[in-house]
Amino acid sequence: MIPHHTLKEVIADQLKRFTNQDPGIPRRIDPEQYRNKDRIVVISGVRRSGKSTFLKQLSLGFPSFLYLNADDDRLIGAAPEDLASLLFIWEELYPGVRTVFFDEIQNIPGWERVIRRMHDDGYRIFLTGSNAQMLSSELGTHLTGRYVRIELFPFGFDEYCTFHQFSWNPSGIHTTSESAAALRLFSQYIDDGGFPEYLKDPDPEILQRTFDDILFRDVIARYGIREVKSFRLLCRYLYSNMTREASLTSLASVVQMKSPVSLKNWIGYLEDTYLIGTLSPFEYSMKKQLSRNQKYYGIDTALRNAVSFRFSDDHGLLLENIVWLELRRRGYELYWLKGENECDFIVIEQGKVSMAMKVCWNLSDENREREFSGLMEACTPFHGSTGYLLTLHQEESPAGGIRVMPVWKWILER
Repeated sequence: MIPHHTLKEVIADQLKRFTNQDPGIPRRIDPEQYRNKDRIVVISGVRRSGKSTFLKQLSLGFPSFLYLNADDDRLIGAAPEDLASLLFIWEELYPGVRTVFFDEIQNIPGWERVIRRMHDDGYRIFLTGSNAQMLSSELGTHLTGRYVRIELFPFGFDEYCTFHQFSWNPSGIHTTSESAAALRLFSQYIDDGGFPEYLKDPDPEILQRTFDDILFRDVIARYGIREVKSFRLLCRYLYSNMTREASLTSLASVVQMKSPVSLKNWIGYLEDTYLIGTLSPFEYSMKKQLSRNQKYYGIDTALRNAVSFRFSDDHGLLLENIVWLELRRRGYELYWLKGENECDFIVIEQGKVSMAMKVCWNLSDENREREFSGLMEACTPFHGSTGYLLTLHQEESPAGGIRVMPVWKWILER
């Protein structure tokens, strides 16, 4: 157990630091809609995506509150009993305060039982965590029906514009110079990515440290992975080849593993930490879907560039990855489609295909037929679905149910 005096020290230090913390850039998610929720508000996302800052923004709506960051070296080895002691100290120091913010709560084993008891006792609770699967299993087991979940990603392009004090009216009429300024900023965003800390201090070491923290602290140490060299090789390979399809067998060959099953577990761990995302092919048969190759995406383009090999022709995959991230931010159910041609994204809303999307860096005479054919093949079976051909800067009048427009404009005019 953590000594009583240490817990008091942690509480005082952390509350002072959190109270004085910069509230940062407003996110796309409005904090106000969650402040009066009766249910526990759970914020999950990759490390350093701004979860703590969003907690700070939520806290601005309360005159008083309690705070604990479980990612503190003084709390290593903390147990549920320490959370119980914490409640006693809070009541002693701040009697009657019933709003609590927990950061990286998954670091304390058995946290969910204490949180449930606090919620039943009338506490308003907000918590963050960096492991999707762990939060889901523990919340699902002990807090079913008691929580609402927010997934927070690194800055989208609209939030990046806010960071750079650039505004764009989605319903306005824009000059050529305004559109050119948006394109310049978007080209910069492709390289900069959306990690807030890196945008404030563009030191590549920040990205490398983020990557290593996720690998070593959130995966290797947590799951006891012994083949560290092979695991790191897998991560770098997936980032170097993101947006491309691959089979478990081919990936196992790359990292020289005999068991695709173990490799599948590794990929699952990386997904749980939000470092990568997988995209399944669209199939009506679940059996066929599970037997087909997956496509892999990364959580941030700048992180990808910092930890993997770059090639001169990889601009297209960076653009496609940005579209995937934006679709994830919007909460869509996603697939990809491969028939005679390929379609990058099939979007499902309310159980129906609503959109089909292809991403192309530059639409030319050489690739126009191929790009449009992939979209038409995807849209034809699904009546009422909209086709988008997203490019870096080209825009054309809608024709045949397909709209050609720049990625940056599609994001800003959502």
